[in-house]
Amino acid sequence: MVESVRGAYMLYRRKVFLNLVLRHKKPISLIRLHKLMFLFFKSTGTAYYDFIPNKYGCYSICLHNDQEALIKQEVVIETKGESPFSSFLSVDIHRIELDSILLKNEDSTVLDTLIVDNEHKTDDDLLEGIYKAYPFYGIRSLIVDRFTSDQVFMNKIQTIRDQVKSTPRFLYTIGYEGLSIDRFVQLLILQNIKTLVDVRKNAFSMRPEFRKKNLEMALSEAGIQYYLMPEVGIPSSNRKEFLPSGKRCDLFMWYVENTLPLCEEYASVVAELVSRENVALMCYEKDPKDCHRSLFAEYCQRVQPSIPGIKHIVGASSSAKASIHNSPNVSNPFA
Repeated sequence: MVESVRGAYMLYRRKVFLNLVLRHKKPISLIRLHKLMFLFFKSTGTAYYDFIPNKYGCYSICLHNDQEALIKQEVVIETKGESPFSSFLSVDIHRIELDSILLKNEDSTVLDTLIVDNEHKTDDDLLEGIYKAYPFYGIRSLIVDRFTSDQVFMNKIQTIRDQVKSTPRFLYTIGYEGLSIDRFVQLLILQNIKTLVDVRKNAFSMRPEFRKKNLEMALSEAGIQYYLMPEVGIPSSNRKEFLPSGKRCDLFMWYVENTLPLCEEYASVVAELVSRENVALMCYEKDPKDCHRSLFAEYCQRVQPSIPGIKHIVGASSSAKASIHNSPNVSNPFA
């Protein structure tokens, strides 16, 4: 018995995952899995998974993590090939109870329609359709040159690449609170971040995807370097002392007086990185005013005036997400 599957609770997105693989008439390729799940998300408008552009187009780190978890539980079976095109998934129906993975009626209908509408399309057909409808997801593709005969499409891809590359040079900051790992990485890509500096004292999280090793692997999917800088973080003992009693201001005062004076060396490292590329300081809190990363960023700029400015990436207020997920049109290259 697999408790996490037969039990009363399962993440809804994993139910969608299992239904997609189960309802597919034959084992589904990894490429097809991500593309159909992306189209399901576009059809329902619900963010069960977010997606980033990678070497094969739209890709979800979270979906991959769910896949690995279900394989480990022996619910999903993977037949590995040399590429995502030749690696296939199926479900061991003896390891699940079908009643435990029922979907909402509207989601079930959309999923069935999606599978039927695309069953005669090859993986390449799916790729081409998504690239042309949502060219943002082709900007890091290694196979987008298959469509070089479509000059209008290739110009659109290049326009988006140019927009990303022209993102102003700043020292950026970001907090992962409330963000999926894919949305987090997506925001970094949009700001052309090339190095993420983790300023947590301990690179640990209750969310496994934001722990050091897993985060570093996720960033590699987007070609982003990971740099751990725990020396500029706040010890957990100090957080426990000040935060439960609502003394955030006192905690930050302690940080300014006791930690920042010892950080000149690390400010120099940050400035050197910023001189070459866009860099983001990363911690947990969504609001930069609630996080020490803002104080460290300001300190860096103060002792290293070559840093041109500070910009906070805030996922909830970003217009980029709306741009990416709008219906495709000519005037919006991110669609």
